[in-house]
Formats: sequence, C-alpha cells, structure tokens
Amino acid sequence: MRTMTLKIAAAVVVSAVSASAAWADCQSDVTSLRSELEAKGAALQAAGKKKADPQTLCPLFRSFATAEANWVKFLQSNKDWCQIPDEAIKQAIASNKKTNQVRDQVCKVAATGMAPGGPATPPPQGSMSSALGITTGYSISKTPNGRSGVFDTLSGNALQK
Repeated sequence: MRTMTLKIAAAVVVSAVSASAAWADCQSDVTSLRSELEAKGAALQAAGKKKADPQTLCPLFRSFATAEANWVKFLQSNKDWCQIPDEAIKQAIASNKKTNQVRDQVCKVAATGMAPGGPATPPPQGSMSSALGITTGYSISKTPNGRSGVFDTLSGNALQK
C-alpha cells in the first residue's frame, strides 16, 4: 500500500513539474509575442505623434496588424494550454478587426497620394482637364487664323453668330 501511495505521489509531483514547465513555456511565448506587438505599437504611436503622412503610416499599420493577428492566433490556438479566458480572446479579435479597418483606410489614402484633409499637393491651375490629370492635347492659344479656338465650332465662333 505504501509503495502505491509513493507511486501516486511521484506521479502527482511529475505532473505538477511538467505543468509548471508548460506554464513557463507558455509565459515565454506570451512574453515574446507581446513584446513584438508592443514594439510595433510604439513605432506606430511615435509616427502618429509626429503627424506622419499616410505613406509613412501605412507600412507601420501593416506591421502592427500582422503582429496583432499573430497574437490573436496564438491566443486561440493555445487557449487551453495557457488557460486563456474567452473574454481576452474576444477582445483581441475585436481590437485586430478595428486595427485592420484603420489600416485599410490609411493605406487607401496612402495609395492615392492624398493627405486626410485633401490632396498632398494642390492640383495644377488652369483647365479642368489638367486638374483631373487628363491630357486632351488641346491648347487654349490662338490658332493660325487669329481665332482663339476656345469657342470655335466647326462652323465658326459660336459667340460671333
């Protein structure tokens, strides 16, 4: 009977030691992923404080969103092993969803080359086509016959009729 009790006690001790080793592994994984997430977040926050343009913020948001997605994936796949509460996973998923929405908006603005308040550079002055960036090949200068050409139609100047 005593040998059986010792065997059970030894099994409990081995189980407790392996559980604490697993917990330590979980903690080291959490620490490394969390450190990466915090570093990417700090870089993004610093750029935001400097009022960085969307072209600068877009890659930072992408990097942060990727780190946050890795964090969510870790939480989901190690829920039981690391004893992660469901609420923590739900909050991480919601945070990643919001980050992705902001990232998409910032990167969309960055792709158009515009600042949030309007164009990064003012459109060229002149005609509507030049403001839209459309080349028509049409010039407002006078034609060889002395007409302005702007109001000329196939049958002559519409304003002179």
